[in-house]
Amino acid sequence: MNNIFINDSISSGISNYLLIKQEKDYDKAHIFEVYIIRCLCKIYGDINILNPYRINNENSFKSNLIMYGLSVKEMEEFINLMNEYSIWLNSEKKVGKTDLTSKIEIILINMIVERNKVIKFTKKEIEFFDKYFDPKNNNFSNLHNLITKDINIVPIYWSRKKSLLNSNVKFKLIRHDLLSSSTYDKYGIDKDDISKMSEEKVRNINNRILESEKETNKRNKKFIPKNVIITSGNGFVDTLMLLSIMTTEIMVGIMVALYFLRR
Repeated sequence: MNNIFINDSISSGISNYLLIKQEKDYDKAHIFEVYIIRCLCKIYGDINILNPYRINNENSFKSNLIMYGLSVKEMEEFINLMNEYSIWLNSEKKVGKTDLTSKIEIILINMIVERNKVIKFTKKEIEFFDKYFDPKNNNFSNLHNLITKDINIVPIYWSRKKSLLNSNVKFKLIRHDLLSSSTYDKYGIDKDDISKMSEEKVRNINNRILESEKETNKRNKKFIPKNVIITSGNGFVDTLMLLSIMTTEIMVGIMVALYFLRR
C-alpha cells in the first residue's frame, strides 16, 4: 500500500481519524482534515469512506463521493482543493490565512444537499453539521479564527442551504379556472371549498353554473309585451296603456269609415 492515499490531506485526515476512533494519539496539525473526513463519513457512511482507504482503491473513493448526485467536476475540485490545502499547510512561506477551508466546506455542504435529496438527514444529524459549518466557541471555531480568511462565508451559506434540508414548505396551487366569489355565493357555494377540489369537479360545477346563468339571462331578455315601445316599468300600467292605444285606433278607424260613407 502506498503511504499517500489520493493526496496528503485526505490520507492524513483518514489515518488520524482512525487513530481517534481507536482512542490513540493523533497529529493535531491535521485537525482540519480530520473534521473533513468525519463529515464525509456522516454523509456517505464509514464503509464508503474508510474501506477504499483500507484496500487502497482511489477510484472507489472518488466514485463514492458522487453516489448521491454530486457532479464529477465538483468531486474533482474537492480533491484538488484538499491537495492545495496540504501544500499551503506544509509551505515554509505560509503567509496569513487561507480561503481554501471555506471552498472545501462549501463543497461539503453541497454533498449534504445532494445526499438529502436521496436520503433525508435527521434533525440530530443536521445539528451534528452545525458545529462544523456554524461553530460557536468550540475547537473548530478556534481553528477557523486562526486559518480562515473570512469566517462568515460558510455559516451564511450553510444557513441558507440548511433551511431547505427538512423544509416542510407546501406550495399553494393558484387556480385560474375559478369563477368570482359573488357568482359562487349566489348558489350557496364557498369558493375556498371549490379551490380544494380537482380540476374535473371544478369544471363540472362551473359548467352547471354557467348554463344556469345563461338560461337566466335569456329569460330576462324576453320582450314582453312585444309591441310596446314605451314602458313604465309596471306590468299592470303597461297593459292599460296598450288597451288605451288599441281603443283609440279602433275609434279613429270608425270615424274615418263614417266620413267616407256620408260622402
